[in-house]
Amino acid sequence: MFPASYPYLLLFLPAAVLARDDFRTRRVDASWLAVLGTVSVGVSWHTLGWRTMMLQTAGNAALLLLRRLAVRHSVGSGDVLFLLAVAPLFAPTEFLRFLIAACVVALLRWVCCGRRRRTIPFVGAAGIVLIGWAALQFLRLWL
Repeated sequence: MFPASYPYLLLFLPAAVLARDDFRTRRVDASWLAVLGTVSVGVSWHTLGWRTMMLQTAGNAALLLLRRLAVRHSVGSGDVLFLLAVAPLFAPTEFLRFLIAACVVALLRWVCCGRRRRTIPFVGAAGIVLIGWAALQFLRLWL
């Protein structure tokens, strides 16, 4: 019998594909963003319930829309769509931690590997952080 944490594993594939594409080409495919959003809704609904999922999504979407106005020229539409896709997974405070972790990973990668490019692959970094978070959720609930 599978534990309640197995749905977190479903996040690995779309997050990995989006991260790979962003690091390689600096573009992400809208269909993979849709897959990630669908899986995020399913995982959140399964683990937290529909009411909590809806509240988290609304709160995180409002946070993103407010932040989007302040950093309009710094964040691409793929970045925003990725963050909206994973919004159902996190409570607002966890979502802020996720954003900070993704920013730190993106900046570290840029400093270490990518200074020759003008842009930072935020979806790639956020995908790596999401895979790590999903792995921790899986292990935490498995043990």
